[in-house]
Amino acid sequence: MVAAVEPWTWATTYKLVLTSYIWLAGAVAPTGAVITCIVIAIRGGVSLDGAASALLFVVVFVVVFVVVFAVIAAVGAAVALPFTQLLGRALRRTRSRAVRVSAHAVLGGTLAAIGMQVLLLAFEDDHLTWQYPLAVSVPAGIAAAIGRWRLDEAERRRSLLSE
Repeated sequence: MVAAVEPWTWATTYKLVLTSYIWLAGAVAPTGAVITCIVIAIRGGVSLDGAASALLFVVVFVVVFVVVFAVIAAVGAAVALPFTQLLGRALRRTRSRAVRVSAHAVLGGTLAAIGMQVLLLAFEDDHLTWQYPLAVSVPAGIAAAIGRWRLDEAERRRSLLSE
């Protein structure tokens, strides 16, 4: 028996984008900021004497980064809504969870990279680069993948309960 194809609605789109945003701003970006600070400290040769000041720097950097990033990511989430809606509708009949999760990860990462490059071009003089767009696209893609995975898992559980 073939399962019915669930409709992809705007409510589903909002739920996916909101879930991805919460994962991005609340977990993935702060984790990335902490890892970046630790790598910079290790490469800089932080001694035990400087460990307390380095820890204070990490805390301040992460808090400021998360607040600024959360605002920018909220704008990105709003921009992502129509693209997420179109992709969700296109993937309705796709049975493979890996394909759906990967497609949303690629969409999230691509939109983040394009958005960062637009910001760089707007505020810098002809500043084409790959580092900063990559730095935001990876966390955005991870968060989009987590959001889609969780959405699919919730739908799977709901369908099991209804049987």
